[in-house]
Amino acid sequence: MKSNEHKLITLTTDFGIEDDYVGLMKGVIHSINPNARVIDLTHYIPPQDVEWTAHMLYYSFGYFPEGTIHVVVVDPGVGSSRPIKLVRLEGHYFLTPDNGVMTKLAAHYRPQEIRTITNREYFLADISNTFHGRDIFAPVAAHLSNGVSPKKLGEASREVKSLSLPEPQLKGSEISGHIIHVDRFGNLITNIEQQMVNQLSQSYSELSIHLSNSSLSGIKNSYTETGEGNLMAIFGSKGLLEISVNKGSAAKVLNVRKGEQIKVMAFET
Repeated sequence: MKSNEHKLITLTTDFGIEDDYVGLMKGVIHSINPNARVIDLTHYIPPQDVEWTAHMLYYSFGYFPEGTIHVVVVDPGVGSSRPIKLVRLEGHYFLTPDNGVMTKLAAHYRPQEIRTITNREYFLADISNTFHGRDIFAPVAAHLSNGVSPKKLGEASREVKSLSLPEPQLKGSEISGHIIHVDRFGNLITNIEQQMVNQLSQSYSELSIHLSNSSLSGIKNSYTETGEGNLMAIFGSKGLLEISVNKGSAAKVLNVRKGEQIKVMAFET
């Protein structure tokens, strides 16, 4: 790696911004590489939600240039024996706890390099049991952005931990999926991709969506296609089917949480 070849660093955590955790990570990064560019992807991952992190990374990383270093600190196992991995994939670097956050990415793209981070030369001198984001992830990312070779950070590895993530199923005229996230607007984000629904639409003229005790007819193109306060189905920015309320919260209206099943059923009129 050439010096300063990879200078863009993204940060993804479940820390929020009320405390000093994010600021301290940035301080460590800039102390090691003052020229590093740091982008906050999000600090509002629901606490310890490794599964949503895995989905979010998959649908987000492609909007950044190759060579970006993605630092992910959603780490329920901090202080335990869980390893920290560096994964090079599609020309991007992912520095993550080995707890399954790479599941969806590693399943869809072949990792070009995997390393277990062990070289304490690139950590802070004092390592706490509860804040590896500051003491390990931030300095390692900064050194990597400064041109340190991944080979110096740790030994090569063959795999990363994989979670059993629910995948949507298309059978006949029905797609069965799940709610995988509830965003801050109360939108219910599912794991059903638009291309799967489009595949169903090629054979049938009408669609209905069934969730909890509610049924919706069709999928809207914009929030303005239904009245204020009304439930609707729409494809969100990630190309995933979402259940929303125009100027309201679908989560509150339906009292639905992450993990609940949703079905898309097709039929002829």
